[in-house]
Amino acid sequence: MPSEFLSHTAWIDKLAAESPDDVWIKSPVTSDKGAVTWQDITFLELSKAVDTMARWMEKELGLGTGDEPVAYTGVNDARYPIIILAALKTGYKGFMVSPRNSLEGNLHLLKATQCSKFIHSAEFKTTVDGVAAEAAQLRTSQVPELQEILSTSSDAPYESRADRYLQDDKTVLILHSSGSTGNPKPVYLNGGIFRVGAQSPALPVPEGRKNVHNQILGTRLMLCTMPFFHVYGVMMISNRSFYNRGPLALLPPGVPPTAELLLDVIAKVNPSVVVCAPSILEDICNVPGGVEKLSKLEHIFYGGAPLAKACGDEISKVTTLVNTIGNTESFNFPNLIPLDGADWEYFEWNPNCGIVMEPTAEDGVAELVIQRQPGNDYQGVFHNFPGTDEFRPNDLFEQHPTKEGLWKYVGRADDIIVLRNGEKTNPVSFEKAIEGHHWVKGALVVGTGQLQTGLIIELHAEHAHLTLDEVLKDVWPVVEEAHKHCQAHAHVWRTMVLLSTPTKPFKRAPKGSIMRKATNKLYEDEIKILFEGPADTNSAAQGNNGLNNSQIRDMVKKAVLSVVEGHVSGDITDDANLFKLGADSLQVMQIRQVLSSAGVTCPTRAVYENPSINLLAKALGNGASSETPAITVSREEKMSAMIHKYTDFAPVTTQQPSDSSSAMLLVGSTGALGTHLLHELLQNPSITRIYCLNRSADAAARQTQAFLDRGLTLDTPAPDNNNLASHPKIRFLTGQTHLPLFGLDSTTYADLQADVATILLNAWPVNFNSTLATFEDNIAGVKRCVDFAAGAPRRPHIGFEGAALTVPEAFELDNSLPARQGYGESKHVASSILARAAREGVVGGTVLRVGQLAGTAEAEGVWNRHGDGVAEWVPSLIKTSKSLGKIPRSLGPSNDNVIWVPVDTAAKIILEFLPLDGEKEDSREAGCFNVMNPQITQWSALVATTQEYYAKEGHEIVTVDLDEWLDELKGIDAAQTPEQIDQYPAVKILDFFEGLKADGDMKGPLTGFATEKGSLKSPAMAGLRSLEGSLMQKWLQEWDF
Repeated sequence: MPSEFLSHTAWIDKLAAESPDDVWIKSPVTSDKGAVTWQDITFLELSKAVDTMARWMEKELGLGTGDEPVAYTGVNDARYPIIILAALKTGYKGFMVSPRNSLEGNLHLLKATQCSKFIHSAEFKTTVDGVAAEAAQLRTSQVPELQEILSTSSDAPYESRADRYLQDDKTVLILHSSGSTGNPKPVYLNGGIFRVGAQSPALPVPEGRKNVHNQILGTRLMLCTMPFFHVYGVMMISNRSFYNRGPLALLPPGVPPTAELLLDVIAKVNPSVVVCAPSILEDICNVPGGVEKLSKLEHIFYGGAPLAKACGDEISKVTTLVNTIGNTESFNFPNLIPLDGADWEYFEWNPNCGIVMEPTAEDGVAELVIQRQPGNDYQGVFHNFPGTDEFRPNDLFEQHPTKEGLWKYVGRADDIIVLRNGEKTNPVSFEKAIEGHHWVKGALVVGTGQLQTGLIIELHAEHAHLTLDEVLKDVWPVVEEAHKHCQAHAHVWRTMVLLSTPTKPFKRAPKGSIMRKATNKLYEDEIKILFEGPADTNSAAQGNNGLNNSQIRDMVKKAVLSVVEGHVSGDITDDANLFKLGADSLQVMQIRQVLSSAGVTCPTRAVYENPSINLLAKALGNGASSETPAITVSREEKMSAMIHKYTDFAPVTTQQPSDSSSAMLLVGSTGALGTHLLHELLQNPSITRIYCLNRSADAAARQTQAFLDRGLTLDTPAPDNNNLASHPKIRFLTGQTHLPLFGLDSTTYADLQADVATILLNAWPVNFNSTLATFEDNIAGVKRCVDFAAGAPRRPHIGFEGAALTVPEAFELDNSLPARQGYGESKHVASSILARAAREGVVGGTVLRVGQLAGTAEAEGVWNRHGDGVAEWVPSLIKTSKSLGKIPRSLGPSNDNVIWVPVDTAAKIILEFLPLDGEKEDSREAGCFNVMNPQITQWSALVATTQEYYAKEGHEIVTVDLDEWLDELKGIDAAQTPEQIDQYPAVKILDFFEGLKADGDMKGPLTGFATEKGSLKSPAMAGLRSLEGSLMQKWLQEWDF
């Protein structure tokens, strides 16, 4: 690594000069009416804001001595990084203080760092004033609002007193520990660890693998929810947004980070990546459709605490979920993206970072140790601890039962309790305080992996007969006194206390200390009930029935006051916003629990959405529904899961082709469209060879017969006109794309991969009644084709025939668009896989949205009159109408505009959309075309032609409403005789015809498509005419019903 590495301030000034308009942060701005928008802050604006803040600091505090700390606490907005840089420019070291610290903790930190200056945002004036009242000669000041800093920035640069280059051994920033082992301790971060963090993308990685931090530090927009006083947030500022220029989007400051808020911000700012605490992800899993809304994200990174497995399993089906870990002293521990997405909760360490797993006394559990490696400058922790050869963060991991090298976090080597939201607490001092009560023999705080702590009290034998209420009346004052000496998140609610059972004494070591793990195991069932409630949910099931609005309001008021009174600032009026008063997520849960114990069902979301006594009472009185822990998987989420399952693409080859072959792989050639595609390809002189991959072993014979049936001839016929297999340009292969090597032998597959320049996927079962899962083999086949192309020297372009959707000529990753049936859903999933492969630069792709194909316009051959699928709905309707003597005069509100394309013309159009000449566009977006007829024909005109045709044969057909025609069909459906099914084939796809009544809900004669781009690219499409009566007569004659 270079010895001269630009410091943070010099680097930002450099970016301001060289890339002034590049976005640094998308910062939320709240209007007077509460509307939130996001403002782009560029590197130039950042540089100016830093200089403005530096002038303010010099005026308010004077210049620093170089190593002098200045403490800051505030709401989580862009002022944190601005102040960090401004402090450096004015001769200070920023000391980022958590707003969650207790008064005792803050006083300890100021003394430990010899800090005499404490600045703050307006929201924390009371907090800092309280510290100042106890700390002699502490100078405090309120910083300007962010918009004021940005709007008053000057073009004149500030004379910086910061170093131009990072000094490995010189402090840049001060953070502090969580205080989980007592009082929080300052952590000094020097230039060396920041330099290593900035250059960590260069850390070598095993072939074919990806470092987690490389993905975190990418340049796509990240929604960062981590606080900037925390090391994770600092890493995102320094390593990502500064040195790797990865833009960040922020949540609105001063608002509880709820699941609903996160989803709303994701929808508004459209990030590619999110980093957040696991507790928010768990809340999202309980929001209807919440998991689906995460599917547009490329990665979700979480850390700081475990994530519930059921939640992680659901999320990992729709996006790449990545677990991260680290600490303040060392930043992140470098790990790899899992090979299998199902292993999201496990860590696999980068072998080049010096991590070893040291076995412990517990089988399968090891302690993580970082060992110094001479010459390895990617070990940032040893810049903070230069005199040591190993670093032990006291983290314990459990080995994967079957996969070597995978480790799951199980806790710490000490007594730390890690809550689900990432907060930590060491309960020993608290427990000892409770044990100071003369009734109490032992006290055990529990709550690892939960959102709050609980307490189990073991009484001395002489008091074991007392009830919980009796105990709490006497012991609770001791608990409240103990609360004064620990952080708010470690407080135990009165409702979260239980008594031990005399017949189950606490497990103790020979020296008398409580064996924490063993006792937790002993009381596993009781602890589960404490946090989740009893299995009998009769009272909850009854909800709020039987309670009138007045009773509910009284209960809500009592619950709110009992929870928040004394813990928030300001008057708790009936209309006061609890969050503006300072209520937090733990108090929300406590309100819910208090109400639940009183028989009032109160979802957590109800409190967030109705944050005052009056609003909450009204919402619950109107019948708020109970929360259900079960996760309902919507059809959109099923599609997202399928897309995510098949978008882990193979690496792209660097091999170059040895010649200029332009061979085509046609998957599915024997059907009507496939036959015309093959005919067109054989007429194209630029195509050197055509590989026809079909399931059936007799495909060559079937293909030959299809050519004969349709009267298709060739300018250069096959030597044996009775067998197309003898044609020099054709090679028939038997296989299926979802099979390994497409079901071919390795030699054939390798030859195919070396020769093919274009792939056209034309094989998809047309079955209206099948579910999405039924099509998984076909979807897997698309993924295997992408991998095939990625490893091929010619990087074949892939064309895929997707489902018709009423959207423009551009592909949209919107899972609500396809028809509500497996056929359309499966084609959308496959199209999404191809679109993502194109966006990631794996292959070039074209999605061809093929609408209704009709019979031929010029060639011979019959429009398929048989079958059960959607493709045959027109001949099925005509034959059934002839048998009924009735035909629908309309096909529904939006289906009377007929935009069918004759199948022989469609083959020409599709091939004109593909780069058969070898000239491939350099684009990261898949091409997308609607294969539709730009010239609209009215259904009524085709009905008139049909009536006239059959009238000449003596069969009168009258027009009726679609509802009447369907009623006739349903009557036939009830009979279910083979004879009737043969005469009325529409019965087999009755659901499809019912769907025609809904606008665009099912695939059929659709409208509203753009074809301008397609008409410019395809002469065949531009030459299409409306479907004249003569064409309809041709098809009626060929059907011969």
